Amino acid sequence: MVTHEGSGATFEAPDGWQVEDTGRPEVLVVLEPEPADGTVRANLVLTAVDTGGRSFRDWQNGTEALLPQELSDYLVLDLHAGEVDGRPTGSRLAHHVDAEGRALVMEQCFTEVDGLGVTLTATIDALRYPVAAEELSACCASLRVTRGEDR
Repeated sequence: MVTHEGSGATFEAPDGWQVEDTGRPEVLVVLEPEPADGTVRANLVLTAVDTGGRSFRDWQNGTEALLPQELSDYLVLDLHAGEVDGRPTGSRLAHHVDAEGRALVMEQCFTEVDGLGVTLTATIDALRYPVAAEELSACCASLRVTRGEDR
């Protein structure tokens, strides 16, 4: 179990993956061991940011508008709304290309609690995604955030 101290968010990470210090309290990165073949290093990134007083829906609409500007060749493949622990959640599956032109797949799970938007993003190269999809989906689905009054 990995815990983000600032938000109280927790999630499961694959065995052997390591937390990397980002120097940014709102971001937690967990990396797979370095692949021997030089492929993209799969990762889990948790971000916890102030939603600026926006509703969950407005926060995510803003995010969906921003992603194509931030990620090259961004293509959303699936987007779902849901509920976990009595609060709105969502999930997103998308494709984009990194600076070296490598095709990547990202899966996200996101929620909002007490004005804090929490997103867990799993990213891996597109060729390895079919093999790792089930494990990465389980990591994203394991995201939980303690309510502010319970922290």
